Amino acid sequence: MLDIIAFLVQEYRDFAACPEPEHLAQKLSAVGFEDEEIDDALDWLAELAADDASPIVFAESTATRMFSASECEHLPVDTQGFIHFLDTAGALTNLQREQLIDRLMALPSDDLDLDAVRLATLAVLWRHAADIDILVADELMVAIDGQPPLQ
Repeated sequence: MLDIIAFLVQEYRDFAACPEPEHLAQKLSAVGFEDEEIDDALDWLAELAADDASPIVFAESTATRMFSASECEHLPVDTQGFIHFLDTAGALTNLQREQLIDRLMALPSDDLDLDAVRLATLAVLWRHAADIDILVADELMVAIDGQPPLQ
């Protein structure tokens, strides 16, 4: 499923430019993705697109975000650390951070490596048409390009 997310982020520079799910499913199938993988990705993206229901208190909060017990159990420590890095670097708004955590919680824990977190972060930022700091963008693009950023 994450391969589809990577494909879409590269193929459509604008989230709004993605075709409707039926047409997108046909295109993904024509490219060679499996039907089950396409269904999972479209469901994941539908939740991403619909997730604007976070309380406004998140947008205005300056409090440090603590992970809940269920989040700590599901999200590996390196994933939690990467989210903290993105948060402290100002790469995500509070609402985007919450959306990222929600979308990561929707993935099977076996799939949660740093590349999955990078792809999910790219998807959240892509969905919001967010401007990304070049150094953060380089770090996130490792999931697609496979090239580590220059040090």
